[in-house]
Amino acid sequence: MSDDLDQPEPDGMTLAVPFTLVKSVGGPYDDEAFCAGFQAGEVDRALDMGVAARAETVRFPMARTALLKQFELIAMNRGYPIMNADTSSEWPEWCDVTFTRGAAL
Repeated sequence: MSDDLDQPEPDGMTLAVPFTLVKSVGGPYDDEAFCAGFQAGEVDRALDMGVAARAETVRFPMARTALLKQFELIAMNRGYPIMNADTSSEWPEWCDVTFTRGAAL
């Protein structure tokens, strides 16, 4: 008897909620730019929640390495001036980012 769930995994990743406004599906916006903006918004929201919770650190796993400079600006604006990104040689395009509050000014 075969298990219906025991199937090969598809190559690549797909979104649970697909972007419908990107060029690859007929929309007006560049795919990469749209995805970058979406993730920058996710980081901003996570840091905003960190501020509300008075968290000393906020961790954001699976961040695009190419966006680190933008994340740093977002984090400084939210009061998290210290950023540490862990990358691996296996997946250099992704990193695990931790934002930390600095000493009170």
